[in-house]
Amino acid sequence: MIDLRSDTVTLPTDAMRQAMAAAEVGDDVYGDDPTVAALEADGARLAAKEAALFFPSGTQANLVALMTHCQRGEEYIVGQKAHNYLFEAGGAAVLGSIQPQPLDFTDDATLPLDKVAAAIKPDDFHFARTRPEPGKYPQRQGGPPGLSAPGVGVDPRTAVGPAHRRRAGV
Repeated sequence: MIDLRSDTVTLPTDAMRQAMAAAEVGDDVYGDDPTVAALEADGARLAAKEAALFFPSGTQANLVALMTHCQRGEEYIVGQKAHNYLFEAGGAAVLGSIQPQPLDFTDDATLPLDKVAAAIKPDDFHFARTRPEPGKYPQRQGGPPGLSAPGVGVDPRTAVGPAHRRRAGV
């Protein structure tokens, strides 16, 4: 069984190691790695998107997602027990200069929209500009692996974001 809780928990099998050793490689910076190119193309196809990016870790992917939607000095709304808030060494603050605004999850791992709306700061240069919370909570502490909170996604978030003149998160 493959354990997908973390990118560091599952160890490669012999077949995986053989596949890695036999893989065509190149310099991804120059677009010369056919294996990465194929992986990204397959990811884009599966997500029905124009393109996809490969990240070697979930931590890096989460940080890039936040930095894509927040500018330095802004804040993001996040669950108090969300994986990317509790763990990941404060990367959003340290590397992205993005301030977390943690809120308590409900029992079903959602962030109540009324609390999200109340946490959004007014447009005032004294406050960090708020960006609504990311739509997928990679794993709340004590929750099932890879939990995508029920009822939280594009529709509820866009109900909060435009009302506060904010773009929706990821």
